[in-house]
Amino acid sequence: MNLGVDDRGCLFDMKILMNKTITGVGMMRGEPGVRSFEVPMPEIKQPNEVLVRMKEVGLDGTDINMVRYNLQDVAEGKDRIILGHEGIGVVEAVGKKVKSLKAGDIVNVLVRRGCGECEPCLNNASDMCMTGRFIERGIHKLDGLLTQYIVDKEMYLVKVPPAVKKLAVFTEPLSIVEKGVEQIRIIQSRLPWYCPHDGHSLLDQDWGGCKVALVVGAGPLGLLAAALLRLSKAYTYVCDIVSEDHPKVKFVNDMEAKYIDVRDKTPEQIVDFCCTPSGILNIIFEASGAAATALELIPFMSRSSIYVMTGIPRENIQISLDAARLMRQIVRYNQVIVGSVNSNRSHFEMALADLEKINSSFGGMLDRMITRRVPLEDYLTAFTISDPNHIKTVVEIEPW
Repeated sequence: MNLGVDDRGCLFDMKILMNKTITGVGMMRGEPGVRSFEVPMPEIKQPNEVLVRMKEVGLDGTDINMVRYNLQDVAEGKDRIILGHEGIGVVEAVGKKVKSLKAGDIVNVLVRRGCGECEPCLNNASDMCMTGRFIERGIHKLDGLLTQYIVDKEMYLVKVPPAVKKLAVFTEPLSIVEKGVEQIRIIQSRLPWYCPHDGHSLLDQDWGGCKVALVVGAGPLGLLAAALLRLSKAYTYVCDIVSEDHPKVKFVNDMEAKYIDVRDKTPEQIVDFCCTPSGILNIIFEASGAAATALELIPFMSRSSIYVMTGIPRENIQISLDAARLMRQIVRYNQVIVGSVNSNRSHFEMALADLEKINSSFGGMLDRMITRRVPLEDYLTAFTISDPNHIKTVVEIEPW
């Protein structure tokens, strides 16, 4: 008999467990829309693998847009892909060579698996893959997390402290922000003399002191970016296209950041407004995927400033920019524009360390950002957003 130990410390017959099927939610090759299907129970086949019972999966713009624009990216030889990449679960069983995890541990699941060829991927930095031959759970040629069980290698699971288990559905999106902020701190360390005040070095906890930041977009990613910037003591603005009475704006105000409704403002007016405190806008963090707005802000960047872009727009949008002026400006003003995608284990660990800080510093912000909890069987509801006040949907696979 092949016995395993579950998260309750009970012995069970692995063969019995493996004989059943489970539900997956995703997309079929060549078919629009999201649907459910029966899939085999995943099985530990390698000694470094872990069986995880999924608890919660957050949905973001990537998930919604994959369905909206029929962007299924199914692996060769398969006819479907399970969606979902922002997940948390509980270890059910482990392979013989697993050292860092045991049954009952709570884990987040990394999204990307590297190509195994380039130096970044060989050094646990698949988010910087040089070949593009990576795969991603729920996004690119690898089944995601909208299902009851998964099996993954130990190296792709990050242990979650029990104290933050009910916040850790935000680990993956916050890890994206952590990487973007890390890029800012690394690149802007080219200006070590920038602020003369003690504690405001790019290496310090309060590195944002005396710096002004603009976050473009007040969705979940933008709110998380604003929260991390506010924790660093940066004077922070957030812009979006909602009115002052929208719940998103309350989150901005609760962080003591400033909100800008950009519907009646030009890009130049937006930047001028942000420059009011010091005359300089040091940081722009794009978190919306609004391509036109993102690019139209570039001509008004401040000297020696940095612009991090994280959004991936889907539409085809054409705008007109003066290319010569733009090139002159970027060169003469020592400006930096950087794209930042995905994250790695180090960013997940940073996010886990910051979850409780964010939640407690800003009035239970993360708890309140979840505006809808939907059981897995109501997946069609989860992928349909009709409430104009919606912020974040979490699919509950199994209640805590």
